Amino acid sequence: MIFKVSLLVLLLSVSMVCNAKSGAPATGLVLWLDAADASTMTLNAQNFVQQWKDKSGKSNHATVDDGASQPQRMANALNGHPVIRFSGASGFLGKTIRSAKGPVTVLIVSRRMPEQAEVDPWQRLFSSRPQSAHNDNVLPNFAISLQQTTAYAATVSVLELYDVPIGPYGVGRNAIGHSENFRGDIAEVLVYDRAFGSLAERQQAFQYLADKWAVAIPKQADTWTRVGPLGTLPQRTNPKLPLSDQANSGQWILNTKLSDDFNGTTLDRERWHVNNAIGNESLGRKPALFTPNNASVNNGNLNIVFRKETLPQKYVQLGFKDYTSAMVRTNERGLYGYYEARAKPMNSAGSSAFWLAWTGMEDNATEIDIFEIGGKTKNAALDRSYNMNAHLWATPQSTEHIADGSIWISPWRLADDFHIYGFDWQRDTLRWYVDGVLVRESRNLHFFFPMQVIFDSEAMWKWFGVVDDADLPSTFEVDYVYVWQRRQ
Repeated sequence: MIFKVSLLVLLLSVSMVCNAKSGAPATGLVLWLDAADASTMTLNAQNFVQQWKDKSGKSNHATVDDGASQPQRMANALNGHPVIRFSGASGFLGKTIRSAKGPVTVLIVSRRMPEQAEVDPWQRLFSSRPQSAHNDNVLPNFAISLQQTTAYAATVSVLELYDVPIGPYGVGRNAIGHSENFRGDIAEVLVYDRAFGSLAERQQAFQYLADKWAVAIPKQADTWTRVGPLGTLPQRTNPKLPLSDQANSGQWILNTKLSDDFNGTTLDRERWHVNNAIGNESLGRKPALFTPNNASVNNGNLNIVFRKETLPQKYVQLGFKDYTSAMVRTNERGLYGYYEARAKPMNSAGSSAFWLAWTGMEDNATEIDIFEIGGKTKNAALDRSYNMNAHLWATPQSTEHIADGSIWISPWRLADDFHIYGFDWQRDTLRWYVDGVLVRESRNLHFFFPMQVIFDSEAMWKWFGVVDDADLPSTFEVDYVYVWQRRQ
């Protein structure tokens, strides 16, 4: 099977020229090609490049693959800095950087001018392949492919992967015998043999490139998502504090109106509302209808069931048929704080979701998905996908839908056991946690409005696939939900 990793191309507008103010992160840097540094290149009299030396200190130098038609170093080409200009005839090859599988992060600054346009859409900026002469669609491989035939302004492209080897690598070079090599300019290449460990570190890399090459930092740089396993887990020594902050640096105060340990025999209706398929509240995601009998408390858990059952004709006429589930939401709303639940998703294609929402006003509708999980889906990889998102549906100024989401891939099936899921909502930052470990961090640009805490299960046929009736009834179990606010 041909494996293609499409680029995450972040097209950026060119801004004023400015000098590099800070360096890129150094830890894990295994390839650094810098067109601004002539001392790293072997040039002929016409400034054609024969070798581009690696500045990372790892000696992963790049050598031109066609001595008769080398790329050329062009002085003062991009905001006062040189670039390497590729004509489509030749690129660079480098050796294997890492034969073992693991994480990789690649950032490249490139552009294409109008006279270089109208090219093959699958041109590679950077690629990794099994052997230098191999087709770069042969596993194990990865590539940043532009998929664009037109000119574009100075651009930062980024690729973040886990569980791949690195190299032999190509820069501006396609597979032998396939379409032409890259046509355009490359200014800088940074390759790390690890994932960035935080939002601050990711932003540091973008800031370095933005300052040096005078390109704007994209808003996508405002989000970081973990790549790979969680690593060492924090130990809970104080059950009255968030797992991720056992030292109590947040000076947490428990919000008793939004918290519940579900240790009774019935759901506390003063604290929780269960959607009951009447009025103007959500009826569910068709064909599964929300009904109260699918939400119960027993064995120390809130249990939300997805089941198959015959529905009254009045609901069938609305598009609900054969399936029911439940939505449970707090009567009170919360704002900034730490939201934590110990939960086990259901082992079926019915969704299991822990989220915050307030959509009761047409001009102010927001939603933050702490998780949406398909426990047993049409694709085994989805069973390990921890889906996080934040939606802005409406403001007094706009009804534009803005979504900011990403996925952490767990090393285990999420429906196999209970885990602790946390979310730290601050005025300037959103942070997601699994078992006390940070898995996603994003700047808070839109979410400043109180929301309800919600647990539910829905029929997400297009995403997780149609549920297998043999898996029903299936149960989403929540051991507790605690909400803390920082001491003022």
